[in-house]
Amino acid sequence: MVDFEGNKELGEFVREQRKARGMSMTDAANASGLHHSYWSYLEAGKYHNPRPAHLQLVAEVLEVPVEDLYGMAGYEIPGRLPSFRPYMRAKYDLPREAIADLERYFELLRNHFGIPKDQPVFPPKKAPEPRPSEAKKGAA
Repeated sequence: MVDFEGNKELGEFVREQRKARGMSMTDAANASGLHHSYWSYLEAGKYHNPRPAHLQLVAEVLEVPVEDLYGMAGYEIPGRLPSFRPYMRAKYDLPREAIADLERYFELLRNHFGIPKDQPVFPPKKAPEPRPSEAKKGAA
């Protein structure tokens, strides 16, 4: 555990959100299933890398976007979503091997369907619908 400025910001945010909801630290710990001492250390900004799965639980209890907590914890959040690996670990608490299997499967889908790397595999992008003026030209 290392005390550094980025986690102080996270700790202050978590404490403010918890208090704004009228929750004691014990209430928050019980609601999240995390130990009281975890909340204490988190709010004090003492965790260098809080686990994404724990941040997910904290976000649910505080009813805040998990991406906000990820950002304050130093996780990369391109486009307001964390990258695939932290997202899957946070959302489903999957082991590294399962995430690696999913990454290989998505790569297989990309190759099979010709999906560019800069586009998500799911949900598939829909083809743009023709504008009314273009639809009339085709009907004429």
